[in-house]
Amino acid sequence: MNRSVKGEPPRHQGTNLSETSNYKPLYRRIRIQTFILTWLAYAFFYLCRTNYSIVKGTVARAFNLDSLQLGYIDTTHLAMYAVGQFANGVLGDKIGGRLLVGFGLLATAALNLLFGAGQSFFILLVSYGLNGFAQSAGWPGCIKTISQWFSAEERGTVMGVWCTCYQVGSLLSTFLATWLLVHYGWRSAWFVPAIVVGGFALIFLSFPLKSPEEEGLPDIETYCSQQSGRIAAAQFEPVRFESNWDDTLGVVKSRVIWILGATYFFLTFVRYALLFWLPFYMSHSLHYQVSEAGYTFLVFDSAGILGAILAGIASDRIFSSRRAPVVVLMMTGLAVVTYFYGTVSTMGRVPNIVAVAIMGFLLYGPVSLTGTAATIDFGSRRAMSAAAGFVNGLGSIGAALSGVVVGYLSKNFGWPVVFNLFGPLSLIGALLMASIWNARPKS
Repeated sequence: MNRSVKGEPPRHQGTNLSETSNYKPLYRRIRIQTFILTWLAYAFFYLCRTNYSIVKGTVARAFNLDSLQLGYIDTTHLAMYAVGQFANGVLGDKIGGRLLVGFGLLATAALNLLFGAGQSFFILLVSYGLNGFAQSAGWPGCIKTISQWFSAEERGTVMGVWCTCYQVGSLLSTFLATWLLVHYGWRSAWFVPAIVVGGFALIFLSFPLKSPEEEGLPDIETYCSQQSGRIAAAQFEPVRFESNWDDTLGVVKSRVIWILGATYFFLTFVRYALLFWLPFYMSHSLHYQVSEAGYTFLVFDSAGILGAILAGIASDRIFSSRRAPVVVLMMTGLAVVTYFYGTVSTMGRVPNIVAVAIMGFLLYGPVSLTGTAATIDFGSRRAMSAAAGFVNGLGSIGAALSGVVVGYLSKNFGWPVVFNLFGPLSLIGALLMASIWNARPKS
């Protein structure tokens, strides 16, 4: 029998294992639906994000901008993204992931239209900066929503697959923006994605996306224990979902969360430096055609998909749900490859493509584990959006710094210095994660 208390989800009483099978099909259906909707939502955010890296060179020529001015646009966008991660992380625990993500998608679509219509450096700077704040709603909202439906023992694998959303999204964005740029000009690379994202936002908002308890079901750990036979009764109490400041403060006080955030800082610095500047580097320094640079960059995210999936599987099956060992090993490899990339990229098309693919593979595995599975492992359920926002917020500070740093170094010292910087930054992140090598998810 189900009872409910005002403000609480239904209270389930103990039943035998055979009775719990009645809601197994419903649980499975909602898990799949939640996975697909959040995956699509975050992928669609990228349609209105990485299009900038493709049109950057064309925009620079159209408005007579130098690399430092382009860096200002990058940094403004990423600084607002960082601020938004902290603010929207807390907000997501108050209003729920669905509303946060849905309205974030609508806002980013509107701001892409404004960028595409921009006639001055100021408009480009402001619209892309505000777009960063709108984009920041996606991560904490999606993580809060999906974290409630997958258990600790499967989380690395599931989130490794889920994290392909931003690689596939980046791939689609890169391909679409490159095609639109070549055939219809740079403004179309902003207008078309904005219309698509705005339409999807309305679809996304039409789905409820509740937690298991709000659906009248047991929490995920109880459910998985029942299905595996570890417990034979569905005895569980309602959980308070609304976070308070004590829950949020607990996130900020967590040593492991700080380590994850600091590691994400270095990972995201390298990631966004490559994401926003590699096509520009290939077209301006390696003298690729704009279309060739854009299509070559596709291998970065393609290899990243494989890296994220394999990293998640390895953390679950080889390291028994410990995320740190996989992150340490992959970040160490990333340090070596990025340090020598400046030299390798000048050896010809094939060596460059191979090096770009390896960087994507080694980068996206740690990004996936640190920003999703590990954050969920050690974050508070009632403040999961805040935990995701905090970790990604610290990472976004690194991303924001990457724009100005890369712009300044490339302009004054050349690209080899830029790529040499990525090696030490990756090693620092690896050392941070090594300090929690044996850390396991909270039960």
